[in-house]
Amino acid sequence: MISFQESIKLLTILTLVLLGIGIFVTPALAQEGKQQEPGAFIYTVQPGDTLAAIALRYNRNLFDIALANNLSNFDLIFPGQRLTLPNISAQIAATPQGDGRTHIVRPGDTLFSIANIYGVSPEAIVGVNRLVNPDFLQVGQTLKIPGGPQTEPEKLPTPFASVELSEPTIIQGRTLIIWVKLAAAATLSGDFDNRPILFNDGGNGQFWGITAIPALAEPKIYPLKLTANLVDGSQVTVLRNVNVIEGPYGVESIQVDEQREELLDPEIVQVEQAKLDYLWSQISPRPLWQGSFHYPMPPDTLRLTSYFGTRRSYNGGEIASFHAGTDFGGDVGVPIYAPAAGKVVLAEKLMVRGNAVVIDHGLGLFSGYWHQNQLAVVVDQEVKPGDLIGFIGDTGLVTGPHLHWEVRLNGIAIEPLQWVQQMIP
Repeated sequence: MISFQESIKLLTILTLVLLGIGIFVTPALAQEGKQQEPGAFIYTVQPGDTLAAIALRYNRNLFDIALANNLSNFDLIFPGQRLTLPNISAQIAATPQGDGRTHIVRPGDTLFSIANIYGVSPEAIVGVNRLVNPDFLQVGQTLKIPGGPQTEPEKLPTPFASVELSEPTIIQGRTLIIWVKLAAAATLSGDFDNRPILFNDGGNGQFWGITAIPALAEPKIYPLKLTANLVDGSQVTVLRNVNVIEGPYGVESIQVDEQREELLDPEIVQVEQAKLDYLWSQISPRPLWQGSFHYPMPPDTLRLTSYFGTRRSYNGGEIASFHAGTDFGGDVGVPIYAPAAGKVVLAEKLMVRGNAVVIDHGLGLFSGYWHQNQLAVVVDQEVKPGDLIGFIGDTGLVTGPHLHWEVRLNGIAIEPLQWVQQMIP
């Protein structure tokens, strides 16, 4: 039996041959952060880097990076090596770094390089942005910079004391967090791009809410409206602009075998989608989770095979959809765990998604776990972080065994890894 590394090498060589390019072709060198060819950027490997960590940091597929750089062994990269990162958004790379109070993460950025630019400590950046894992910054992510230039305090209408956004400039597919402080007794409501936002009342006039930035949202400035509803029946409104920019998402072509190709039938897809849309519309008014999410699989088994937001085509068709979750490869039977507290609202076999579980985390937030071999929970069961919910399988529309992990906010698919890497709210 050949080893894993040998199998990867054979796969890489075969793919390159099929593409009609030789395995000895050396990519041309380019300057850090500059385009080598349309949609490709160069990253210089830093001490301690692994290929998997680089792929996760830039939301790229591990195999795409290996193929772009003719790597036959994932473990053999070295500090100073220059790697082509395919399909990094040119819009993001051209976006200014920030205004001194925020920084937009660009290709090649690390927490330490960002801290050095602004003369602050990495720990300060981690704290103000509530980062759980500072090694994984997402290209296009907006970071607050502590101790930036002082500006005149904004004069807000009473009863608004302060309004703060997690990322005033934000990439498609992320979750936007809004913190509001009111100086008088009132309730708070709001909407983003004409979609309502539910706010959690933390007491003493402190509120927070979350809203989804759709993965296919048109890059432009969107309106955020916040309304304080006072006890005398009057209302006071504050408006904010949210700048949505293009996400760093590549393209995948998925080949489905003949036995499962019928699951691409639009009628089958629509019936199943309607069932899930109804579930996602049932909003629990209070958050059930606390702190950051955990990965839904044991950390030593994590192997990301497809990233959220990737634009997709099936069996050579047009690119008409995107990947609404994150895929983890694994053998049939690998356990799947609840990443956060919640209540099971679906546990059954579906046509396209196979054996599936959906957990309601409250405040319009749901997580889904598709293609399982066996389910370990039932509807109405309450779960806490680390509870077993099922096992990896290959049921439904799949090309092999894996877990598709999906997170939805008010029915909109959002980047699951943000919830692991950041404390929300």
